[in-house]
Amino acid sequence: MKPLLAVFLLLWGMTALADDNVFRDSSFEFPAVKGRTPVAQGGDPTVHHEKQGWLFIKLPPGKDSGVTAGLTDEVAHTGKQSFFIRFNKVAKPYVGVTLTSNFIPVVSGTDYEAGIWGRTDAHDLITSLGRTVYMKLQIDFFAADASESVGETLYRVMPVPGGKDHPDFFVPKQWNYWRFRFTTPPGAVFAQMTWRWETGSDTGAVNGILFFDDVTLAGPQVPNPDMTPAPVQEETPAPDTTGSAAPQ
Repeated sequence: MKPLLAVFLLLWGMTALADDNVFRDSSFEFPAVKGRTPVAQGGDPTVHHEKQGWLFIKLPPGKDSGVTAGLTDEVAHTGKQSFFIRFNKVAKPYVGVTLTSNFIPVVSGTDYEAGIWGRTDAHDLITSLGRTVYMKLQIDFFAADASESVGETLYRVMPVPGGKDHPDFFVPKQWNYWRFRFTTPPGAVFAQMTWRWETGSDTGAVNGILFFDDVTLAGPQVPNPDMTPAPVQEETPAPDTTGSAAPQ
């Protein structure tokens, strides 16, 4: 097992939970790429998922969806790479990218913080003037072999870059950190994060690039965790929630 990364995060000068980041390989450094590299061309963060932090990635079917995603060395919050999502004049609702983490050992009944650093591209700027893009976080909890879910699934929704009724949170000049604090349910041995970036049901088209890096699940480490839960099927999509939400 790779060493766990100790991360201390800031949000507008406020410190995040002062615990280790228990999510492995959160900085999108593998596989190494040159330039902006879509998933189909080698920029797939789920390669060798049994050893990495990411388990599934799902993109819209077909070549004409207008959505691409993958890894890039153009910009990074830490390290050399980040994860990008490119919307190319997408005018359809519920089109986007889903990225699901591997199983993450957690301590039940304990406070954790899920978070992600993000920014936009000044040269290919996504704005809140067209169809809204929503970043959706889903957190599921599982028992010891990951075959049985425990507790309630948690959901949070964030309009990107800020929504028509919210100031832009993700901007081109700096990285900003979005976070969600929660308590793991009784009996939880593993948590699994599913991140989605998809268009909403409003009108218009969306165009531009988003960059994300350094996904976190900050909280107490599990001593000698069992990192080999039983395999499970790909996640069930979250409910259709397209209402805006402010950062937590």
